[in-house]
Amino acid sequence: MDRPRTRTDQIAGDLARAILSGELPTGTRLDEHSLAQQFGVSRTPVREALKQLGGLSLVDVRPHRGAVVAGVHATHMGEFFEALGEAEAICARLAAIKMSGVERDRLEEVYQRCDDALAREDREVIPVVNREFHEAIYAGAHNAFLADTVLILRRKLAPFTSAQFRLAERPPASKREHAVVMAAIRDRNGPAAEEAMRRHILSVGRAWAQWASEAGLEVATD
Repeated sequence: MDRPRTRTDQIAGDLARAILSGELPTGTRLDEHSLAQQFGVSRTPVREALKQLGGLSLVDVRPHRGAVVAGVHATHMGEFFEALGEAEAICARLAAIKMSGVERDRLEEVYQRCDDALAREDREVIPVVNREFHEAIYAGAHNAFLADTVLILRRKLAPFTSAQFRLAERPPASKREHAVVMAAIRDRNGPAAEEAMRRHILSVGRAWAQWASEAGLEVATD
């Protein structure tokens, strides 16, 4: 299930982090040519990255007029996390039912590494092992279309899901939430795994909104 990030994904992630941090404030013009030079690529991956950010409402892409940084819209973010939560919840339910013994062993190993990183509050390692934990569940769902869909959505939201760990309370909270998901998967309890994962992802969304507020990010609410 682990796949290398494309150059487009990397550029979109870097630009998203710059937008979220305020380095690229609302209204900043994003010139494809300048960005291509900055990232050392052709204009094609830059154009695709801007489309990704447009889909997240971080960038306003205007035909024949270029792209500008848009205000982060709280309503849109809530909808994105709601969609991710539902997709991941289905994956968790299917994984609880369909995972093989080998896949369960792999998930346990990844879970322990993620749990340890969360306990240490190792903010360098946490995003990596957290992603591995979730992707092991996608793989265990044994539904390639669903796994591909949720992977695309999670990768688009990666800058937002990573931001949560800048809050002091999120590593221990995430640790507790993962434990509930794992308990349900161990018990092969699909409905419990589904509900636990849904609650976990919605908590991530609320944590992002809190981080954005504390970071002084201008978030539109209308």
